[in-house]
Amino acid sequence: MRRLTSILLILLTAVACGSDNNDTAGLKDALMSTMKARQEAKKAEAQPKAPPVALTRAAIAHIKKPLLRISAQASGVNTLFALVAENGDYRTYLNNHKMSVTYNQGIITATRGFGLDLLSQGISIKPEEIFADPDTPKFYTRTQQQLVNIKTKAELNYNCILEKGDVEDITIVEITYNVSKFTEICRNEERAFSNFYWVDEDTKQIWKSAQSIGEQAGFFITEVLVP
Repeated sequence: MRRLTSILLILLTAVACGSDNNDTAGLKDALMSTMKARQEAKKAEAQPKAPPVALTRAAIAHIKKPLLRISAQASGVNTLFALVAENGDYRTYLNNHKMSVTYNQGIITATRGFGLDLLSQGISIKPEEIFADPDTPKFYTRTQQQLVNIKTKAELNYNCILEKGDVEDITIVEITYNVSKFTEICRNEERAFSNFYWVDEDTKQIWKSAQSIGEQAGFFITEVLVP
């Protein structure tokens, strides 16, 4: 950019030193216009970009099937996922890029289409019991089978503890929920991570969660728009 500006300045100087005829005046005007356009473009690049259009309840009011908003932080995916399949307690949600996430009672059990996917995940306690008797800490194990590269998968085991935290108000697309925040800490000899769940204690509905899918895949933040 600086080099181009220098070249244009040199040309303008040369024009100014030349004959003052119509051709010279036209060239000078063209060069000035080019410099001005370049300066405006550079100024526009420095301006903050407009935020994406906010999602509203009115925009999803016609949707009756279960709907999630999922943000996969490592891959930059942040889209809506609709329920496409149910198998017992397992629910699979799909977005318009053919990526899918499967849950069991709000606990992520598998992902597909994100790259280094979580092939399967299970915990030694029944998912429907994990938030029962909330004032008592839960101790259990978590097993993840995931891709570590295109052709290799690994099985990882963690010891976990789940504890109830504070009661909070969270807002998901214009609706505020009064929920309890649970923190789950899992660790093995090589890695530790914390998951978070915002749960209605009466219904046991997980309205929001931040769950680790793996060291490379990072966290998936899930918000329930239509349960």
